[in-house]
Amino acid sequence: MNRMVDFNYEIFNEKAVIYDKTRARYSNNYINLLCKEIYENKIKIAVDIAAGTGINTTILSKYVNQVIAIEPNKDMYKQLKRNILEKNTCLINTTAQHTTLLDNSVDLITVAQAFQLLDLKDTKKEFKRILKKRGKVILVWNSKETKNELCLETQKTIKKYSKVYKDDIHSFSFEKDSFNNFFKEQPRFYKFIDDGLNYLTEEEYIGRALSASYSLTNKDSKYNLYISDLRKVFHKYAQGNLVYFPLSTIVYIGEI
Repeated sequence: MNRMVDFNYEIFNEKAVIYDKTRARYSNNYINLLCKEIYENKIKIAVDIAAGTGINTTILSKYVNQVIAIEPNKDMYKQLKRNILEKNTCLINTTAQHTTLLDNSVDLITVAQAFQLLDLKDTKKEFKRILKKRGKVILVWNSKETKNELCLETQKTIKKYSKVYKDDIHSFSFEKDSFNNFFKEQPRFYKFIDDGLNYLTEEEYIGRALSASYSLTNKDSKYNLYISDLRKVFHKYAQGNLVYFPLSTIVYIGEI
């Protein structure tokens, strides 16, 4: 992947509350990898890029001396401030390309769920500037299983209504060499299939769809039709009050 994205962070406006409420949390498999990296490399200062509402920031704050959370969207940043109360965290409303941090000041950079949205050329330059020598970069995603029929039909429904959905960004295929151009050497690649809480109620399923950057909000003229179609998809695949919506954990670890 060697693409630069002209990304409009405002498409996350009005998504912060539903995002925080319904987005999947990260699995123990990811947390174990993260802790192993922190332990073996004596990591003390970490930066969480595109921190959103602080799901990954909260994890980091338990295991390092200081976490700096960078979030560009103002609505997400407000929710981040409400969520993150730990004394060892610092929150900054800025972008990955302009962190405002000092040169050679951090041991670890994490990007959770957002790396494909960044301007990779300028982001890499900024990461190299703020990382200490031998500093690490960890990329992590909760990734939908694209061969699952419910996942496929959900994405089809979203694409039907969304004006900003892009296949190359929002249906990305993760391979071990996907980000070789960003890292100094091929990063370590991990994929944990069917990893985490994959059974959703109707409201959890609807909320998960609404939390996506490319999803509609209640200000869109076709919002009610969109919700109606999502509910039809849910009931098509539901067993009792639940659907099975499998996620895999994707992790890359390396130096740049």
